[in-house]
Amino acid sequence: MAIKAVRGVRDILPSETGKWQRVEGAARRTFEAYGYREIRLPLFERTELFARGIGDETDIVKKEMYTFDDRGGDSLTLRPEATASLLRAYIEHGFQVEPKPVRLYTAGPMFRYERPQAGRYRQFHQANVEALGELNPAVDAEVICMLMDFFSTLGLGERLALHVNSIGDPGDRAAYIARLLDYLRPHAASLCGECQARLGRNPLRVLDCKVPDCQPRRRSTSRASAATSTSWDRPTRSRRAWCAASTTTSAPPSR
Repeated sequence: MAIKAVRGVRDILPSETGKWQRVEGAARRTFEAYGYREIRLPLFERTELFARGIGDETDIVKKEMYTFDDRGGDSLTLRPEATASLLRAYIEHGFQVEPKPVRLYTAGPMFRYERPQAGRYRQFHQANVEALGELNPAVDAEVICMLMDFFSTLGLGERLALHVNSIGDPGDRAAYIARLLDYLRPHAASLCGECQARLGRNPLRVLDCKVPDCQPRRRSTSRASAATSTSWDRPTRSRRAWCAASTTTSAPPSR
């Protein structure tokens, strides 16, 4: 019997590679125009990197990682995302001594054990950008603007609408979690077992649950405080100004 590809992965055939090269090329040109430098990262890391970096209570860590012990007895994991690996490299190679922000990007395959379905594979490809060492929220506006420039380069700019969401600053978040718990606890018996456990560990993860009964009604859940809109006012204004004048060949505005 002929050996076929593993379930959840696919071959990218010569008839398709031109489209992939176009998207990848547009990403590189856009990112580098904004001053981002490419970093190439390993496909697997020590398991604790992802457990600590992504969070022990996330579905990615608990259910979706491809983890194995190598012949030396070390627990290794195929990368489910790129941020943890990029931050590990940032620290390991001393990027923190460079002028801030340090702009880096990477692209390549990631791996998650999910139920295969149309357009979703267990090996998928992702581009990732990080601007590190700068707390100014204007950096967030820059990244959003860069993403819209990327889509415009592919001819998609006029077909997209941008919506910015936030759960606020640490004070907003604590208040939101308290009010969310006030709503969820009386309904705990109707939640799945996993979400009942999340109430005591990380209640925000309940909002990610894919079980329909675990989705709180939007009109009943608490909203982040008005301070959230204030904390996002500056990057939102910056994004409008930058994106209005931006092209994929321009450098980011100085700050």
